[in-house]
Amino acid sequence: MPTGSSGAREGGAALDGAHFDHVLLTRFSAAFSAAVPAQEDWLRYRLGFFVDACWSSVRAQRGADFTWLVLFDDRCPDDFRADVEALAEGTFTPVWSHEPWSPAIFGRAVDDLRSRGGAPAPWLLTTRLDSDDGIARDFMAAVQQEFTPTDGLFVDFPRGVQIDRSGGTYLYDQLSSPFLTLVERRRPGTPPRTVYMARHARAREWGPLREVSAPPMWVQVIHGTNLLNMTVGARVSPRVVNERFDLELVYTRDVPAVRLLREKLTHRLRLVRLWWRHPGEVTKWAEAKFWRVRGTHVRPRSSTPNLTEALKARAERLGRRR
Repeated sequence: MPTGSSGAREGGAALDGAHFDHVLLTRFSAAFSAAVPAQEDWLRYRLGFFVDACWSSVRAQRGADFTWLVLFDDRCPDDFRADVEALAEGTFTPVWSHEPWSPAIFGRAVDDLRSRGGAPAPWLLTTRLDSDDGIARDFMAAVQQEFTPTDGLFVDFPRGVQIDRSGGTYLYDQLSSPFLTLVERRRPGTPPRTVYMARHARAREWGPLREVSAPPMWVQVIHGTNLLNMTVGARVSPRVVNERFDLELVYTRDVPAVRLLREKLTHRLRLVRLWWRHPGEVTKWAEAKFWRVRGTHVRPRSSTPNLTEALKARAERLGRRR
């Protein structure tokens, strides 16, 4: 279970004699500029997804000790802040700030845990989780099982599930997903860099990436105001969600076989149209499948763009020549 606002020491697990602490990091309403903060309607809308997917799935974690930090803009209504503090009790530590977003905010917050939790472990794991997404009940334990004392190593579980506004479930493989973990060696007197040091899609520009072959480990909720608002996975039975996730999110938990087959065919046609309009989605799918059949592996640090980015850059060059 996660430790909450008590600030108890995170982690404490050990492999090969190397101890680590583990911190889960979530941005809820980070201030990306000095502009007007998020309005209450948006905060309440987002809080619903936070409770139904994110909060409920983190509370259901089994076999792992960790601390959860959630970043909020402190320029919010008092009643919203009170509701957040009530949700936080025994589950997460709110980090209140209106400083323009920087990974340093989490770095200082993680560093501050040391003063409240005793001597820190020599190694630190930081895992990112978006505020409207969820994780399988064994996610944090599985991350800890993948720990190796390699400074700058990213750990990723590429397979997950998307749930859309209709309640449909879709199997989705995403390389360098938004559910990354960074392994780093603690440096005395220096706040940690944390997993937010890199954009998740380009993590390999900063360090090697260990991609772990596993059952679906995360859920992305597709809704009207998130950045990814289209389902690009394959329609599947909701059984995998029922078996691996504890969510308060409303989704279709049982679909008759005939109806599921019909929906699979309809969605495949929808995907063909999507791929025609967005060819990059085809190459993303192909790359993810290629690497998945190779099982768990480590891709070395590299600034070479992936296939999708390389093809996009080539198309732009050809367009300029015309």
